[in-house]
Amino acid sequence: MKFTPNRTEALSAEELYLFDTMGFVRVPGFLSREVAEECRSEVVRLPSRRMEGRGDKERFDDLVSRSSHFDDLARSEAMLACVEPVINQPLRLIESYALRREGDSIFYLHNGNSEILQYGENRSVQRNMSFTHTFHDGKLFCMFVKVLVYLSDVREQEGGPFCYLQGSHKANLPWFRDPESAEARPALTQENFPSLEYVPANTGDALILNEALLHGTLPKTTEGERLVLAFSYAPAFVSDWKEIDKHSADIGKLGHY
Repeated sequence: MKFTPNRTEALSAEELYLFDTMGFVRVPGFLSREVAEECRSEVVRLPSRRMEGRGDKERFDDLVSRSSHFDDLARSEAMLACVEPVINQPLRLIESYALRREGDSIFYLHNGNSEILQYGENRSVQRNMSFTHTFHDGKLFCMFVKVLVYLSDVREQEGGPFCYLQGSHKANLPWFRDPESAEARPALTQENFPSLEYVPANTGDALILNEALLHGTLPKTTEGERLVLAFSYAPAFVSDWKEIDKHSADIGKLGHY
């Protein structure tokens, strides 16, 4: 079994323009429906965990370490052809998982180029530098790019499609200025967020996403499954998100740069 994508060519000039201006680009039919169904069968045999908060969500972690087929897909020419033109540096895979949602569930807006980042005890900063992206000498240089591959149809608003705030990957001011909890934040409607848009997708479509975009999903209120693969890439020098333990004896072993 090999999950061979339909497409292997690099992003076109038009697709790069859309990625730059919108913060994402959709690649229709990245996988055939037959291959997408094989991916689904492979996902559901893997271990998973339930996620707390805002509905019924199930996450399948570390796809590439648990399935050689997903490892091949993550390293495939087709996948790299989607991310190399927007990272433009030696790159590495930093994350791979699948997310299945059923019934009433939602993923609220997160990330964003200038959203306030809270970390540790009483620590925050307005700009998360792990999302930094620049344009230089005719090329895009992104620090965190995710490829979402849909294993089910998500065409209607009620199915919980991907949503985003237009232009938020280039924003200089935060939308969420107060450190309020997700439960207290307003519902994802255009009345509350005038620039909110959603993206319908078919089984086999891929969404290439700049993680600097403030994004999430609309509430899923329909029955049935919403299953998506996610592969995240970054320049090869990017490490895992983890602070140095200042009290560890190993801190002296980090070396000098």
